[in-house]
Amino acid sequence: MRSLAFVRTALAVALTLAGTSVALADTAKVQAENLARFEHFAGQPVDSIMYFQQQGWQPLGDTHFALWTGVNKVYLFQVAKPCINLSWANGIGLHAHMHTLRARFDYVQVQGQPCQIESIRPVDYLAMRKAGLGAEPLKSAAAQPAASGSGGM
Repeated sequence: MRSLAFVRTALAVALTLAGTSVALADTAKVQAENLARFEHFAGQPVDSIMYFQQQGWQPLGDTHFALWTGVNKVYLFQVAKPCINLSWANGIGLHAHMHTLRARFDYVQVQGQPCQIESIRPVDYLAMRKAGLGAEPLKSAAAQPAASGSGGM
């Protein structure tokens, strides 16, 4: 009797883990496809951008995310590894100095972990939408600027 209960429990755990790994693989695939779309419409890297308010964001894997700073103003960010759980984060915080985000200097907060910004690329989001490939940004309570000790956001 007891061994039958153990087998049922083990089987239930195995099926749950199998379902979870399929969901993780599917999410990683979708994020990779979304990253390719954003990269196609992204321009050359810029050193910095003016940043006043975050309209939304979208994770694009372990090292990339898209940031909306206005209705059609979107940037593709790449962060340094390791940035653990970027692809699963519910929200991010951005550490800006004097309303400016700088590549290789500022960072994004992901679940309390600072991840240095390696590059920032403007995205031609209007062209992306005209091509029917636009995406809606995620909006979350955690998607707010991080506090800065030097008078920034």
